Amino acid sequence: MKSRLLAIISAIIGLALFVYVIRQTGLEEIGARLRQLGVGFLLILAISAFRYLTRSLSWLRCIPPEDRHIGFWTLWRARLAGEAIGDLTAGPLVAEPLKALVLGDKLSLAARVSSLTVENITYTVSSCVMVMAGAIALLASFGLAGSLRVAMLASLAAVVLVIVSSVIVIGRRWKLGSGLAILLSRKLIHDEAKLARIESKVVHLAELEEYIFDFFAKRPADFFLVILCQMSFHLAGVTEIFVTMKLIGADLSFATAFLMESVNRALNIAFVFVPAMVGVDELGTRELAKVLGFDGSFGVALAIIRKIRMFFWIGVGLVFLAAARKKK
Repeated sequence: MKSRLLAIISAIIGLALFVYVIRQTGLEEIGARLRQLGVGFLLILAISAFRYLTRSLSWLRCIPPEDRHIGFWTLWRARLAGEAIGDLTAGPLVAEPLKALVLGDKLSLAARVSSLTVENITYTVSSCVMVMAGAIALLASFGLAGSLRVAMLASLAAVVLVIVSSVIVIGRRWKLGSGLAILLSRKLIHDEAKLARIESKVVHLAELEEYIFDFFAKRPADFFLVILCQMSFHLAGVTEIFVTMKLIGADLSFATAFLMESVNRALNIAFVFVPAMVGVDELGTRELAKVLGFDGSFGVALAIIRKIRMFFWIGVGLVFLAAARKKK
């Protein structure tokens, strides 16, 4: 219920922002940029398809070797189905459980949860590295001032904290989740029967933590392939921006496209619960385009093209979701 309310409030605010940005930029100017895209949109779809494929392969390598009989394409369909609903609602809060649900009995619950958790950890840390690199480059190259500089410094501090804490926790095998759950349970619950039931469930959380630690410590080949997949995902994101901007008439370098994608990652992390990033993406990308020396309409057009691409894949994901429900 709370996630639904959050999604509704976020959507209303996002739509208001979207209307504001469109009116400020001008429909004619945005339309002119979009018309330049033409059949080049098929190339953008191909690049975005590659991104889904890399994340699906990453997920496959996070699954225990004995359970990989599930196959790559099953995971790809489950990813698209989960993210379709996630993009329309409250992001990963909905998407991740739905991905596990779509797989049904094709994979044990423990394997579903553990593999998705490891894959999301590697994705989050790789995204933080991407944001960190972009923030450093922006601060060094564009002499940002005022609130924008403060925001970039805050983002940089946050991602450094996430990366360092993740490395320490995993490296030292600290079971923070299960440990904190037991500590709080013993402090707040005094009924012995209830406490025993909760502690029996915390055992599963401790097993998940062990799986995460063992993945990074004992499966170097899988870890290397997962990192390679995440790097490919981010590289494809940079390529998508580079190609899109070129197609709509912007003269930019690949390095500038990298900066734009790193900020896009930061926006996705910060506003992950805004359905389809409506309004937030348009405003953020417009302001970034101005900072980088482009007309703001290029940024708005880029964000709208991303929306069209996103809704194409949402449509595909909903078809897969309907097919999965029909089989049950």
